[in-house]
Amino acid sequence: MKAYSFIKRIFVASVFLFVSASCLFASEVLTLEECVNIALKNHPDLEVASRKIESKEAAIIQKKSTGVPQLSGSVGYTRKGSSTTVGDTGSYGTSVTLDQSIYDWDRRKLNVENAILETEATKYDYLAAKNKVISNVRAAYYSLNSAIRRNKVAEIRYENYRKRLNWAKSFYEAGKKPKIEVTKAETDLANSKLALVRTESAIEQSRVQLATEMGDAKLKIQNVKDVLDISDSNVAVEEAVNTAFINRPDLSAKKKRVEYAETSLAIEKKGLLPSINASAGYSWAGSSPFETDGWTAKVSVNLPMLDGGLTKGKVLAATADLHSINAEKRGLENSIVLEVKKAWQSLEEAKEALSASREAEKQAQETYKLAEGRYEAGVGNSLEMSDAVESFASAQTNTILSLYDYKVSQLTLEKAMGELKNE
Repeated sequence: MKAYSFIKRIFVASVFLFVSASCLFASEVLTLEECVNIALKNHPDLEVASRKIESKEAAIIQKKSTGVPQLSGSVGYTRKGSSTTVGDTGSYGTSVTLDQSIYDWDRRKLNVENAILETEATKYDYLAAKNKVISNVRAAYYSLNSAIRRNKVAEIRYENYRKRLNWAKSFYEAGKKPKIEVTKAETDLANSKLALVRTESAIEQSRVQLATEMGDAKLKIQNVKDVLDISDSNVAVEEAVNTAFINRPDLSAKKKRVEYAETSLAIEKKGLLPSINASAGYSWAGSSPFETDGWTAKVSVNLPMLDGGLTKGKVLAATADLHSINAEKRGLENSIVLEVKKAWQSLEEAKEALSASREAEKQAQETYKLAEGRYEAGVGNSLEMSDAVESFASAQTNTILSLYDYKVSQLTLEKAMGELKNE
């Protein structure tokens, strides 16, 4: 019973510590850099990309093995008998053989080079996957920032309508306003409550989206740091394109695969060239183990002469593959130019839109203050007040959305240039 009680206490304590740790993580303020670092450790896409690199590195070992001496051995026992002889006989056989490729006109060397090129291309694929993860985390983080800000706007809107309802009731009770003023204020307050609930739902959805992009949809995210601010980006469009051609991992991977195709073509062209191999062996045989022994040594030249057009077909296929991958590289280069220029233009547009949104918000705020003052003084009406509240809330929301668009456009340009940051 004492042992059971002790185990029970340990179990309860463990559960308490686990729950406490989860709550602590859920309550702490997660920075963007922390979210990115968690994603880089946990995201399954990066695990997949990493394992592919390991697989390609193992292929290098396999290709190199063909140039290393191959040692093999065998041990056997044979027993024979027939209907014309009395009894049966048995014999032992043991052998050790060493095989070595002496020269193959660089086939092995080229195969190793190809394995290395494919590994390097796969490493660039990993970097491309990493950039995608970082980009998705940052976009989700900005989206959560935007949702939280829009929720605050909805709260202010709700509070403004609540104040107006209180004023309307006071004016109605004092006989200064008709009943419809109260009814209209109650309707507007109810609608603003619905909008508030929707923004709260948007926050929760954004939290789940961020957790998913971090590699664990079950992760509890509560508080994040607001990073929706402007950081100047004055890079020229041509400079952005040139930077992309240097930094983009997908383009680097494609270049490595062009080299792979070139090497593959060189390998296929050697299909009818001879190869020189050597082997040596030692064997033991007889009615008892090691009764007699002997050795062999051989140098052979394998010279393919006719293969029915197999080599020609392989060369034609490798040539077509090379032309195809070169065309893919040119297509990717065109896509990168388009992607960078569109991202650059979108960022310029986002800058202008943000400036206009902020000016509109400033004007809407002044209009709201005037309308609020008039209504509080009893000279304004419901329509004027509702229009002012809605215009102000709409202007605030537009500013937030414009700021979000600016951050996403900036992120898109960074990704297009291959210069993504962790924050």
